Amino acid sequence: MDNFYVRKEAYLNALVLSNDLEVKKALEKARIEAVLKQDFDIENKNILRDYNKHYLDRFDWVIIDANEDYKTYLGFCFAMDKPIYIIAREGDKIQEEISNKVDRIIFYEKPDDLVKPFLEINKNFPRIILASQSEVRKRQLIEESIPFEIIVSNADETPDESKNFRNQLADISMRKAMKVFDETLDRGLRLIIAADQNIVFEDVMYGKPKTLDEARLLIMKMMGSEEVYAYTGNAVLLAEGEDILQSINVTDVSRMSVDKITDDELEIYLSDGKCLTYCGGISISNSNFVHLKEGRMSTARGMTLEYAKELRKSLRR
Repeated sequence: MDNFYVRKEAYLNALVLSNDLEVKKALEKARIEAVLKQDFDIENKNILRDYNKHYLDRFDWVIIDANEDYKTYLGFCFAMDKPIYIIAREGDKIQEEISNKVDRIIFYEKPDDLVKPFLEINKNFPRIILASQSEVRKRQLIEESIPFEIIVSNADETPDESKNFRNQLADISMRKAMKVFDETLDRGLRLIIAADQNIVFEDVMYGKPKTLDEARLLIMKMMGSEEVYAYTGNAVLLAEGEDILQSINVTDVSRMSVDKITDDELEIYLSDGKCLTYCGGISISNSNFVHLKEGRMSTARGMTLEYAKELRKSLRR
C-alpha cells in the first residue's frame, strides 16, 4: 500500500461514496484515483476508530454521490477532516443545511459532465510536493501517512565553498525547492519540500562515497566515535500560483555515534553496495551500528520533517 501515498504527477486520491463505475471512469479522466464505496468497508469499526493513522489519511478528499444514502455518511466524512464534495444529478434537491457544510455541490446530467469541474478542482487542490527522489525521504513521508507527489528538481547541487557547511546545505536545498516552485507556477496552493544532507566528521564534510574502498576507509575512521554529525539542509515553501506565502530554509544538525564492528561485519554491510547511496557511507535508518546521540531523528535520517508537518496545516483551507 505504500504506493498509495505517492501520487502520480497531478493525481489525487478520493474516497468516493458511490458504486457507479461510470462516475469512477469520469473521475479518472479528471486525474483522480477513485476508491469506490464497494471497495471500502464503511462499517468497519476498526478503520473508523483508527482512521487518522491507518487508512483514511491516504485520501485527499471525499466525494459523495447524492444518489446514495449520503446523509448516513456525513458524520463519518466530517470526522475525516477532509474536503467534501457532493455530486448530484440535475434536478436532485440537496438540503440547504447540508450544502452549507460541504465544500461544493456539483450537478451533472451524465458522468462525463464531471470531468471539467474536477479537472479544475484537481489543478488548484492543495498538495505536497517532494522535490527529491530519495527513498529515505519518501519513506519518512509514508511513515507519517502524508500523501505526496514527487517532482525531481534536477537543480545544481554544486556547493558554494565560500560558505560554511550549514549555509552550503541550506543553499542547495533552497535551489531544489525553487526549481520545483518555478516548474509549478500554474498550480494552486502547494507545499514544496526539499532537503540536502552530508555527513561531517573531524571537520570534513562527506557526500556519497564513489567506491566501496572509499566507504570502507571512512567507516573505519568513524568507528568508535560519538562525534559524527548529520548536517541536513531543509527548504519548505508554502506557495500559491506565482506567490510564496511562507518559507523555511535552515540547516539542522544531529550528532550520531558509530559502533566498532568486526571486519567481517563491515564487509557484509558493504556487500550490497547500498552504502554508496548514503552520505558518508552510513544511514541511521539502515546501518544498525549507527545511533542517534543528540538532535532530531528526522534530521539524522535525511529531512527535518517537523517543518513540513507544521506548514502542512496551512494547506487546509
